[in-house]
Amino acid sequence: MHSYLRAIGFSKIKSRKQLETIYSRTLREPNRKIATTISVDTSLIQYEKDFGPSIGLALIGEYDVNGSLSIEHYYPYLKGEQFMEYENITIEKQTDKESYAGVCDDYRLGMTLIFYVQNIADYAKSKWFNYSNRHLSSVKFSALSIAGTILLGTLQTKSNARYKDWKRNNRNNLLAAARNGDSEAIENLTIEEMDTYTTLAGRIQKEDILSIVETSFMPCGVECDHYMVVGNILKVDMITNTMTAEKVYNLLIDTNDILINVGINETDLQGEPKEGRRFRGEIWLQGTVRI
Repeated sequence: MHSYLRAIGFSKIKSRKQLETIYSRTLREPNRKIATTISVDTSLIQYEKDFGPSIGLALIGEYDVNGSLSIEHYYPYLKGEQFMEYENITIEKQTDKESYAGVCDDYRLGMTLIFYVQNIADYAKSKWFNYSNRHLSSVKFSALSIAGTILLGTLQTKSNARYKDWKRNNRNNLLAAARNGDSEAIENLTIEEMDTYTTLAGRIQKEDILSIVETSFMPCGVECDHYMVVGNILKVDMITNTMTAEKVYNLLIDTNDILINVGINETDLQGEPKEGRRFRGEIWLQGTVRI
């Protein structure tokens, strides 16, 4: 069973037999059906069934020359809203099944970002037509979570916001220069890190860490597309699963200047989400890449 089924409103699904009902409905009444040739005698097919606005289940399978369908795997999804731009996005096939991981360098994080690619059939089609070597730079991020907490927001003023924007842009420019081997940029970044450490060491003595760190984005666990995030909530939508009537939150959050739609079951979220508050939790990061 997929651990994140409950994040789209299927918390009571505990066995493969219960899952067959969702399988059958997805195959009978898909909202989207994408098929593409991947070899001389085989076609890849992706069924997507929405069980509410932006949430649903995707089935990935293969058709052979005799018309026989074999479902290889499935995954729950939440669709993202806004495209994020990167210099380059690389897509790598996972070894055990027909699925892909997206990889991009994020200057805002100072690390490589890895996510599960949602539009599998679209990318497989681009490979078949030899379009996969095209420059990929846009992705809509989304994520599913099975445990989260709502935190109070931090006080923001217009002058603070302007200063943060200036500091963020300056740091991004320094990181870009450092990656190109600029020794002066590397030295400035090192000094900045030392100043930050000194400031934190002093403030942590009398303040809570979550009042000092506004947002964060860190790898979590052994899976490369799982992260622990703290992000400012920009928008809150409540979604009702059309099959189970369970309530699911769709939270648009800003974490380290990355916009992500996070889906979480109402019962798995501690606290009441509102704009201006913060979300803290472990997420499974997904993305739809513009091919």
